[in-house]
Amino acid sequence: MENSTIAIIILAIAVVSFVMEKIPLAVTAMAAAVAMGIFKVMPFAAVSAGFAATVTMMVAGMMIVGDALFETGVARVLGVKIGQSRLAQNERVFTFIIVAIVCALTGFLSNSAVIAMFMPIISAVGSRSGGKISAKNITMLAGMAAAVGASITMVGSTAQLITQGILTKTAGARAIGFFEMAPITIFLCVVFCVYSATIGLNIARKSFDFAEPQMPGADKNALDEQVKFTWRMWLSSIVMLLCITGFVLNVWNVGIIGLTGATVLMATKCIDYKKAIRNLDWNTLIILGAAQGFATGLDVSGGGRVIANFVLELFGGASAQPYVLLLVAIIISCALTNFMSNTAVAAMLVPIFLPIAFALNVSPVIFAIAITITANNAISTPIGTPAVTQTLPMGYRYMDYVKVGLPINIILLILTCVFMPVFYSW
Repeated sequence: MENSTIAIIILAIAVVSFVMEKIPLAVTAMAAAVAMGIFKVMPFAAVSAGFAATVTMMVAGMMIVGDALFETGVARVLGVKIGQSRLAQNERVFTFIIVAIVCALTGFLSNSAVIAMFMPIISAVGSRSGGKISAKNITMLAGMAAAVGASITMVGSTAQLITQGILTKTAGARAIGFFEMAPITIFLCVVFCVYSATIGLNIARKSFDFAEPQMPGADKNALDEQVKFTWRMWLSSIVMLLCITGFVLNVWNVGIIGLTGATVLMATKCIDYKKAIRNLDWNTLIILGAAQGFATGLDVSGGGRVIANFVLELFGGASAQPYVLLLVAIIISCALTNFMSNTAVAAMLVPIFLPIAFALNVSPVIFAIAITITANNAISTPIGTPAVTQTLPMGYRYMDYVKVGLPINIILLILTCVFMPVFYSW
C-alpha cells in the first residue's frame, strides 16, 4: 500500500476520533503521530520532533509568563479597577467595556484564564449595582469575546498554536507572524463589541428569563479592596511587555524569547517553579507536539497532495479559483467548530488546505489564517471554544447560545469571507 494511502487512512481515523471525542484529543493526536511512524510513513525521529519545535517552546514559555500575571495579581487588579470605576454604572456601557477589555487581554493571555478571572468580577458588579447591571446578560458575551479576541496574536488560543506548529513543519510554508492575524481580528473585535452592547445585549435581556446566578468568588465586597502593585506585579508585567517587544522586533528565535521570559520569572521567584510547571496546559502542549508529527506524515507521504487534488477536481481542477477554495475552507471551519473543538478543526483542516494552496500557487498562510480565525469565532454553540463553554455555570441553555451567538457568528463569517483577501495577499 502506498504511503500516501496509509497516511490518509490514519488521518480519516483521527478525524472520526476528533469528532466523536470519546478519547482525549491529545491521545488521538499522539496515536496518529505514532501510527505514522509504525507504518513507516515517516521516520520515528519525526514523530516526536514537534515536542522540541520552536513553536512548542514559545508556547510553554508564554504560558508561564501569562500565568504569572494571574498568580501575582496583576489581572485581578485590572478587574477590581474596572469594577470600582464609573463605567460599572450602566449595563450597556459596562458590556462594551468588558467585552473590549476581554478581547484585548485574550490576545496575550490564555482566553480560558481571562474569562475565568472576569466571571466573578462581572457577578460582583451585578450584585452591587442594585439591579442596574445583570451578570447573566454580560457573562456569555464576555466568553464569546474571549474566543473572538484570541486571534489577535499567536498565543491567545490553542487553535493558532496548532496551526503554527503545522506550518513550521510543512516544507515550503512559513510561520505566521506574532501579530499577523491582528489586522482582521481587531476589525472583527470592534464589530463584536458594538454588537454586544446593542443587539447582543437586547437579545440577552429578552431571552435569559432565569434567576440571576451567583458565581463562586463573586463577593460584591471584593470590589472594595485596595490593591497596591508589588515588585512581583511590576516584574511580571515588564517581562510580558519585553517578550511581546521581542516577538515584534524579531530579536531572537520566538522559542528562546518565551523560555527566557519564563526563566527570569521563575529564577527571581516571581512565580513558584513547581506551581508554574503544574499550571502548564499540558493538554495543549501534547496536542501541539503530536499534531506536528502527523501533519508531517501527511506532508512527506504525499497524502496531503492526494486530498488536495481531489478537492481541486471538485471545484474545477487546475482552473479552480483560489477565492472559492478559501470560502470553502472558511465555511467548513465555521460549521465544524460549532459542533467540535476548534483545536481539532485546526489540526484536521490546515494539513488538508496547505497542499491546496500550493497547488493553486498561492500563499498557504492565507488559508491557515482563515481557518484559524474562523475556528476561534465559531460561537453559535457552547461546544467549539473552551472560553464559551466556561460560561455554562451561569445557567444558560444550549439555545441561549444560539440566539445570542448565531447572528454575530454569521456576521463575522461574512466579514471574514469578504475581507481576508483585503487584509492578506495571495
